[in-house]
Amino acid sequence: MIEPMDINKKQRLVYDVIRANPGCQDNDAELIAAVWRHEGWSDNLSLEENIAIVTRPDTITRRRRELHQMGLIDYSEQSDSEREQAFVNERDAHSSMPVWGNR
Repeated sequence: MIEPMDINKKQRLVYDVIRANPGCQDNDAELIAAVWRHEGWSDNLSLEENIAIVTRPDTITRRRRELHQMGLIDYSEQSDSEREQAFVNERDAHSSMPVWGNR
């Protein structure tokens, strides 16, 4: 991994959490939980109070993808393989649909 120079605040947050919790970049639930703990999630607060102070899950996973595209983080080989297979399955499921008007 290279050290990031010019990344935004949320990218820095996700980057720092991944550096402190190796492997969490491969699992959305683990990454989101680690970011939320870092941001101050407290079991003493209500769910609504916690949700109000933490970053949205889609923002966290989007920033992780950006960091990967920038070459700042890597996924495990297994995770890369699973993502590729999910993409292929999704593509194949949609490309086998009939095209209307071509009979």
